Amino acid sequence: MAEQQGELKAFFKDHGTKILVVLVVIVAIVTGVTQYKEHAKAAAQAEAAVLGQGMTLVYSGNDVAALQELESQINSNSLKGLSLAKASLLAGNIKFRNKDYDGAGALFKVASANAGSADLILSAALHGEAAVSIEKKDYANAAKQLEAFISKFGKRTGDLKARYQKDEAADLAPTVADAYWKLALVYNALNQNDKAKATAEKLLKIYGDKPEVVSKANKFLASI
Repeated sequence: MAEQQGELKAFFKDHGTKILVVLVVIVAIVTGVTQYKEHAKAAAQAEAAVLGQGMTLVYSGNDVAALQELESQINSNSLKGLSLAKASLLAGNIKFRNKDYDGAGALFKVASANAGSADLILSAALHGEAAVSIEKKDYANAAKQLEAFISKFGKRTGDLKARYQKDEAADLAPTVADAYWKLALVYNALNQNDKAKATAEKLLKIYGDKPEVVSKANKFLASI
């Protein structure tokens, strides 16, 4: 069992997606120019003014100041809805990086509760919640969270004919492949090797066009 846990930890360290990159990219996308529809310009500009300082500090790598700024905004009760979700997502990510998993989990929950129909923000928050469960070694809960994540956001099928004809549905979030990967590792940690193998094989089928997925999935399958 100890050996299995060591292998699991090594796989997460070597191959797990870094949440920071995903969250920063997602927030940049959602707050970017593509969201500036004519009828929403005023709201988007107001949000940028509120979140701008916190995001600037995040991008500059000043985590201490960024967290102080973001938590100040969150605790002021001036943020609502999607703005609150974005600030909580960024603050939660900083706490995650600092290994404050309870704090990160609480903020990710705030983000998911306020994300509304913004799938990119919602998916990042839910992915963060699952990552917290993994770090806390609550693998049973992590499995449930990842299963639900894949069910909600995973739309690709692995149908090669549909893919070549450009008819294959696209995932609703950019981290579905990573959720499959984490789920395979979690099943392995729970000694559910049949499920771990089936999940890794499904990952290969659906995302076989991604070299990094193929490499790590094949290594994992050879290890179990």
